[in-house]
Amino acid sequence: MLYIPITEVYYLRLMFSKTAFKILVSITLIAFLAINIDLSSFIKSASSFDSKLAAGSVLLVICQIYFLNLRWHQYLNEGQTKVPFKRSVLINIAGFFANILFISSIGGIIAKSGLAIREGLSVTRSVFATFLDRFMSMAALLFFSACGLPLLIPTLDQKIGIALALSIFVIMAVLMILIIVLRSGLLKSFIFSNRKRLNILAITRSYTENYSLMSKTFLYSIIAQGFFILSVYVLSLGVNSGTGHVWEFLALIPVLAVISSLPISFGGWGVRESAFIYGLGLIGFTIEDAFFLSLQVGAVGLIAPSIVALTYYFAGEKITIRKLLKANEA
Repeated sequence: MLYIPITEVYYLRLMFSKTAFKILVSITLIAFLAINIDLSSFIKSASSFDSKLAAGSVLLVICQIYFLNLRWHQYLNEGQTKVPFKRSVLINIAGFFANILFISSIGGIIAKSGLAIREGLSVTRSVFATFLDRFMSMAALLFFSACGLPLLIPTLDQKIGIALALSIFVIMAVLMILIIVLRSGLLKSFIFSNRKRLNILAITRSYTENYSLMSKTFLYSIIAQGFFILSVYVLSLGVNSGTGHVWEFLALIPVLAVISSLPISFGGWGVRESAFIYGLGLIGFTIEDAFFLSLQVGAVGLIAPSIVALTYYFAGEKITIRKLLKANEA
């Protein structure tokens, strides 16, 4: 079998080619949406931009990041290895930017796990902690989506409402069944026949059977996503349409956030705009207002973590692109 050494040059080329693909997808989607936007109406929407509301939204997202950092710090320090809070914050922020640099969230997961390994965690524990961290964010969004579903049913088309409800509850049911099966011992012979699977089970139990850890980190997740939803709502106060559907708006945001997280574009650009235009259009937002709001959400989502990263950078803590590449190599 031909062995091709994986070098930093190879990773750089791969990174840039995949990033180019993501940018192409985003540009294509945004261009398609722009065709259906009335330019004068969009300029009118943009003219309503409120810097104070934007600053408030950035502050709320920074609060979201703080609670996400608390959660990640808890997961890193569950075992014997103890990682300082400042380092865990940097790894978490680096994982966010790795999601943009690499073509999918898998690249971000690899980079985040690799950086955790460099802090002394085992490969299995690093990967599990990273996946658990992602899972908790999705679980919190699904929790808010399920809670807001009764508010959306009258607004959505009946078929769409039923499909959305079924999708949310099927995902939650599958997760519950998976947890029950793992805890029931039905896969005991399969797991115990392999040392690696046994190690994964041991790590899984060390996290999931620590009820204090799981309840605390789930609460952090709920608070973090709550800050995100509020940050979008604050931005929406500066647009002209859809002001009469506050609760429906708050119920829609977690659903749109789940859709926007699909790893097919550059930082969610294009996918998020499409989701916002369709979803917010159901509660009275014009295409132009929904499009402008989604652009603001995307911008705030870049500005807030950049502020956090720069704060640590000037404090002397640094994680470079070279380290991200080495983390992916790990």
